[in-house]
Amino acid sequence: MIRITTQKQQSHTVISIDGELTTADMGEIRRIRKSVKGKVVLKLRGLNACAVEGIRVLRDWLDAGAKLRNATPFLQVMLKSTKKCSKSVN
Repeated sequence: MIRITTQKQQSHTVISIDGELTTADMGEIRRIRKSVKGKVVLKLRGLNACAVEGIRVLRDWLDAGAKLRNATPFLQVMLKSTKKCSKSVN
């Protein structure tokens, strides 16, 4: 189960993702990404599991300029290393 909340701040929008991000949640994540304009901060403190496809979607969001806040150390490593892993596998 996943919970996604958006909070519009003066200079950016905070997207909080809590729970377990599964492949079934990808449509909702993509819909939110398309709907939010301007600067984005991804608050991932409550994200305790994430499918491989979810890591890719979050990485793409970060590559597009989103800022990461409050992710677990493991998730931070996964988000930073995804590009390196996918390049070495291909």
